[in-house]
Amino acid sequence: MERIDRIELVVNGSEGAIPFPPQSTPSAVARAVDRAGELRLRTLSCWSLTEDKRLGTLLIARGFEWGWQPWWMALELEQLPPEEPRHRVFHRRRGSLDLLAVLEGDRNVGGVVVNPWRGIAGMYDMGVHPEHRRRGIGRALTLAACRVARDAGCTHAVLNATPEGELLYRTVGFRRLGEGRTWWQHSGKRTTPREQALVEAIGFGDLHALEVLAPARSELEWPIGGAGPPLVITALTNQPAVADWILARRPDLISRGLGGAGYTLLHAAAEWDAPEVATVALAHGADTTIRDASYKGTPLDWAEHFGREQIAATLR
Repeated sequence: MERIDRIELVVNGSEGAIPFPPQSTPSAVARAVDRAGELRLRTLSCWSLTEDKRLGTLLIARGFEWGWQPWWMALELEQLPPEEPRHRVFHRRRGSLDLLAVLEGDRNVGGVVVNPWRGIAGMYDMGVHPEHRRRGIGRALTLAACRVARDAGCTHAVLNATPEGELLYRTVGFRRLGEGRTWWQHSGKRTTPREQALVEAIGFGDLHALEVLAPARSELEWPIGGAGPPLVITALTNQPAVADWILARRPDLISRGLGGAGYTLLHAAAEWDAPEVATVALAHGADTTIRDASYKGTPLDWAEHFGREQIAATLR
């Protein structure tokens, strides 16, 4: 692990992570990302405890993709139920990690990884084979993992839950902390200084900077790094004024596919929960009937799928 301006860079082979950076100044983020580049990492991820649009803007400006949303949960290990697991859980060490598994014969039917660190145990890669679910294996693994963490001197266990997994973890005593965000950079995904400036101007809603940069017509249309086209970035970062600024200069983009056939600004606003951007799109005459090529859904279909009630109500 390296520390760069209070930002920690954790490296494991060809993969690296920036876990929960306490600050997100452009210079600090740039130095951490540059250091990862010097190490020639194949993949670099960044994790936050909350939805951090500022941090996300700085990262996508440097070639990251906007990733999935973790559901953080935590348990105070003193409150762990005293019950015995219903299934035998096998445990072995690999370096600093604890690997736990439930076996049937010689087959691994479920497992979890525990990483004790500074008194907090992270629980990763929890999984049970589909045909073995609903038999208490997940609960047995969770209880055993928490006991391993407690025996290692940890006071709390934390994990990222799926909607289905959350129901299980709550029965053991875990509580929801909130929804975070991840970002991912893959080898070869780098941006130029001008592209960085353009993404930051869009993501921070800096119309003056956009005027100074004076992007060409093509720069308002084509994807930048791993973030997608500028209009998609306005949805990612919820910048309706910038969406309006772009559409005033490129009105032809209002119902055009943005990085995918049929994936319009309205689809992007629904996916990334940007109701004000959706309002701007409608004001510019967005076609609400277009279906994307991948899922054959209209913007309303997308809004209903993702549970974006405000956007769905506007589109109905």
